[in-house]
Amino acid sequence: MLAKRVAVVIGGLIIGIALELCVLALYAIPPAKYGWLYHLGTAVPLALAAMIVLDAVLKTEMLP
Repeated sequence: MLAKRVAVVIGGLIIGIALELCVLALYAIPPAKYGWLYHLGTAVPLALAAMIVLDAVLKTEMLP
């Protein structure tokens, strides 16, 4: 069970960062234009959404 929970957290972070990089590429936003706070503010909600989906798919029951 612990391995599934770790997989959810790591997988969610990877998916969130990958989606954020896709947003940057799609809109041609240079990373230096907005700084790290913009990237963090974009990647974290995407990662949380991915973690919720992965939690449901892997049935780790971290969320009620």
